[in-house]
Amino acid sequence: MLKFAKSIKTKTLNPMKRLIFTLTLFVALAAKSFAQATDVNDYAGGSGPGACNIPSLTAPGLAPLSDSLAPVIDGVPTSTVINFQNYDTVISGSITMDSLTIDSINNLPTGLTWKTSSATNTFGHKQNGCIIVTGTTNAAPGQYQLIIYVSAYTTISPAPNPLNTYASAVGLYYYVRVNASAAGATVPIDTFPNQHTLPKFEPYTAFPTAITPVNEDIQSISVYPNPFSNQTIVNVTSGKTGTMIEKITSVLGSEVYRGQFEVVGGNNSHTINRNNLASGIYFYTVSDGNSSVTKRIVIE
Repeated sequence: MLKFAKSIKTKTLNPMKRLIFTLTLFVALAAKSFAQATDVNDYAGGSGPGACNIPSLTAPGLAPLSDSLAPVIDGVPTSTVINFQNYDTVISGSITMDSLTIDSINNLPTGLTWKTSSATNTFGHKQNGCIIVTGTTNAAPGQYQLIIYVSAYTTISPAPNPLNTYASAVGLYYYVRVNASAAGATVPIDTFPNQHTLPKFEPYTAFPTAITPVNEDIQSISVYPNPFSNQTIVNVTSGKTGTMIEKITSVLGSEVYRGQFEVVGGNNSHTINRNNLASGIYFYTVSDGNSSVTKRIVIE
């Protein structure tokens, strides 16, 4: 379960006051986010069950990962589906989610519009749905960070007084890529070093991965055992000696771990510990700053 925000730890606040303090910060982020928004809502109208095929997701958030969503091609009509499951709880599991309304999705590439599988763009507690992006764009090639505004009804913000915010303000990011042609290389989403510091549009030419072939220095990678319970071994064949950056990402796109380790040219073994990660599916990525490899891992 993706958590919107972490509880603030303090020695002077009891649990209830701490929760209220955390919520106050959460709302402050939301207000700041709304004040800074200037993008046009590209809602197409016509939302409803026939807009797209409703998925059967097992975890809340948006799917697939942005890197797995096929790029939109300039000048070619698209019909791109992003799946969604509403949340169970927010703020470290302390507050139950009743329903959530997608008010707008801004910063789509020019010419694209959106609608959802709900006639009101509202999804109940843990309800599955989908967002479909359609149209034809001639926008500049690169990645576009979606700005998704929502109204959330919870146990402490019931109707008619929702909690208004947008997803990126609390750590949920999603990107749509535009390619100049179908023959162009599909460049990985760039979220390094911190997702929240990136601009809403990033041209491909700014990425080292746009000009360096993936796997040039990382020649191979394997993870065994997989699935695993407590730890597993990563075997990396590197074309050079240096430092590798590793990260683990949830299926919702949230980075849950980042670290680094040293390698030499040739074969290397490295241990991944489970730490406190919940059981489920994750994506493990190794990068040397120019090239990267991602493997699907399962924790039992």
